[in-house]
Amino acid sequence: MSFPSVLTRIAFSTAPFAATPTWSDVSTDVMSVSIRRGRQHELDRIEAGMATLTLLNTSGNYWPDNTGGAYTPNVLPGKRINIRATYNAVTYDLFTGFIESWKHGFLAVPGKLPIVTITAVDLLKNLSRLLLNDGTGYAQQRTDQRVGEVLDDLVWPAANRDLNVAQSNLIATGALANVNALSHLQTAQESELGIVFVAGDGDVQFQDRHARLKSPYLTASAIFGDDAGEQKYQDAEFNYDDQYIYNDVRITRSGGTEQAVSDSTSQTDYGKRSLSRTELLMTTDGEALDQAGWLKGRFKDPALRLRSIVILPLKDEANLYPKVLSYDISTRITVRLNAASLDKDYHIEGIQQDFDRNGHWEARWQVSDAEAQQYFILGTSQLGTTTRLAY
Repeated sequence: MSFPSVLTRIAFSTAPFAATPTWSDVSTDVMSVSIRRGRQHELDRIEAGMATLTLLNTSGNYWPDNTGGAYTPNVLPGKRINIRATYNAVTYDLFTGFIESWKHGFLAVPGKLPIVTITAVDLLKNLSRLLLNDGTGYAQQRTDQRVGEVLDDLVWPAANRDLNVAQSNLIATGALANVNALSHLQTAQESELGIVFVAGDGDVQFQDRHARLKSPYLTASAIFGDDAGEQKYQDAEFNYDDQYIYNDVRITRSGGTEQAVSDSTSQTDYGKRSLSRTELLMTTDGEALDQAGWLKGRFKDPALRLRSIVILPLKDEANLYPKVLSYDISTRITVRLNAASLDKDYHIEGIQQDFDRNGHWEARWQVSDAEAQQYFILGTSQLGTTTRLAY
């Protein structure tokens, strides 16, 4: 068997936001790792990614007050941490963030074996602790520019950002007084219908609402299914319910008038089901109306929804490990299940990775329907039948 080589590093001796961290390799002590990034559903806000690691502490290096420890006095919350894996000479960053807590304890096998559990979160938590205070505030600007200004206020390096040029302009804020930075970014991404997240290497990503209509997200990176030549998945979770049926959508921008759209057929079939978003930041009521129309078209009818698939890369190491290690939020995949007549494309919305020093590795991807996001292209599709207008 060929397992990835996992490297876990902590920047004990340098400041958390240092442009060039000085890393200490703690890989030999790592017993297990669990990583969560992204979101469960496309209507959810992306919250801070999290990693939980269990380390052996037989050396005593991870006791904060052990004067003989290798890392004393720097066993502290807030230290930067990076987890990466190398497979077939290719290195993939899986998580980069900041240590939230050190929880010390013991395993009884058979005596007291000292361990420490590290919980780490990515940069979004830092943003959740930042209050914006500015007598002038932000000017009217594109969503990506707004994201950049908030990151500037956090003093996050420009080199650690990858921001798409946005489709929307956001209103000027006026004076800012104790405005939560993450809440402001989440409102900005809802106004754009884009996403802000932290990639495995720690860089902040902003994807505008047209990002998934362009390369590399236009075609599936792989097919997961039952038949010969298709990649194998271990399990799949489905939903077929009324949770995401919305046929009365109301969008209100800050300083604007509520824009409402509805679908009478859907309301007759399922009752009136409302989705309301307020205090958004787009500059015109027309754009608010366009967003309401798009959301109504997307969610007015129920659909068999594939929520997630589970991949066990040990079942086909050469093919599955590179995918499990490289696929990120928005990656497009095809999933097939012959028994359900399922053959559709999906975008990855959330990523879970669980692995340990014994070679167990399990990946779970939360997904959203990519085909429901198809838009009208002149001469190639039927408007209102197979596609809808983009905005």
